[in-house]
Amino acid sequence: MHSKLEYQTWENEHKTILPNLNKHRTIMTFSGGKDSSVILYLMQQASKNFEFEFETHAACFPHDVLIDEERETIDAYWKKKGVAIVWHELSESDDQLDEALNRGIDPCLICNRIKKNYLMTHFKSSIPDWSSLVIIMSYSLWDLVSSTIENILNVRYTTPEHSKGFKEKDYFERFMETSQRFYPYIKLNGGFSIFKPLIKYNDQEIKNFLSEKKIPVFSRQCKYHSFRPKRLFSGYFEKMDLHFDFGKVMGFAKNALNLPEMSYYQEVKMEEYLSKMI
Repeated sequence: MHSKLEYQTWENEHKTILPNLNKHRTIMTFSGGKDSSVILYLMQQASKNFEFEFETHAACFPHDVLIDEERETIDAYWKKKGVAIVWHELSESDDQLDEALNRGIDPCLICNRIKKNYLMTHFKSSIPDWSSLVIIMSYSLWDLVSSTIENILNVRYTTPEHSKGFKEKDYFERFMETSQRFYPYIKLNGGFSIFKPLIKYNDQEIKNFLSEKKIPVFSRQCKYHSFRPKRLFSGYFEKMDLHFDFGKVMGFAKNALNLPEMSYYQEVKMEEYLSKMI
């Protein structure tokens, strides 16, 4: 377990990945929240040290979260650091989230799908060779812990007839979606690679880094944020000031939850990953 998130420690942990990014087209999806903002800071520093370029893309949805004034502040901050964020203006209406809730569908699922479909469509039209692509994703250690607890509650402790699952996904699909997050770097069979640079760090470490570096983030939470299981669990983690150890979390997931080896995910076809796991 880390006592503090520091750039040099983080770089050393990823010394087999970072030097090779100059051979790939590297793209980061950016939300303006704490996790993606810290990763962007780390990646910007690493890009100078290892001489690689990367792109930063933000899908502007839902619209009521991305306050224009804050967006201008965030955009100006990163431009001063040499990072040009590509802000994608989505035409989708926020009303779709209310409509989903009225139909008994998790609005967060719809939100994620809208952003994913837009960005993946954009990338497909602009990137001819996906085998050379690396996509950076902003998962943290708390996300991994939340996914293990979700699996225990919904699968291990509950009978199928009394489980509602994760709207529109059965438990196997949900487990495969969350379980692949445990591996920092996965190269898909015939497709792109996925890099998760922050999965060994707790929220306390991430927030402290954010504060120390004075990195601006969007302050407004989506009104549906409590529908995400990770938000519910993180509220408890925060209240109890829990600090997790990546090695212990990984060991538990492998032994108790039958987490597949990384080779399993490496054989997943790109289209299957895009439709079921991302």
